[in-house]
Amino acid sequence: MGAWIHDISEGESAFDNEDINKRPHKIVDGEIVVHNNKHSDKYIRQCWDKVGPCVHTYMANLASQNTVHPVDDRAFSIRELLLLMNIPNNFKWSEISEEELNNLPLEEKQQFLKENEANIRECIGEAVPTIIMQKIAKNIKEVLITGKKSQKKGQTRLI
Repeated sequence: MGAWIHDISEGESAFDNEDINKRPHKIVDGEIVVHNNKHSDKYIRQCWDKVGPCVHTYMANLASQNTVHPVDDRAFSIRELLLLMNIPNNFKWSEISEEELNNLPLEEKQQFLKENEANIRECIGEAVPTIIMQKIAKNIKEVLITGKKSQKKGQTRLI
């Protein structure tokens, strides 16, 4: 898969590659069979200067939607997904303290990540961005306190 995304620029898809060997494909009976591009958001290199993509539960997989880093030939890291989703840096993913995790030997850190990465990525993909939840909660609080929601010019809101 790395070869499929290596030469694409921001906003381009691996399906745009002119070389058939660099398009997403499988080999059947020795012949290249290009994958069907039925999901237009697969194998697309994201852009630095555009709104971030919708975060999905399988963001570690290059074949998933909107996963390709803008520059590097890889999927978004957990830290990058946390930033995209506006999840605070101090959010706790484990009962093990950050200090304790940082002090683990490398092999134990790798084992911890192996055991927990899929669950963390799935949780991030199922989440609603923190800032959106804050705005929803603020609106609910306003309605509970005042009994009505203020309206912005040109917008109608049903309560």
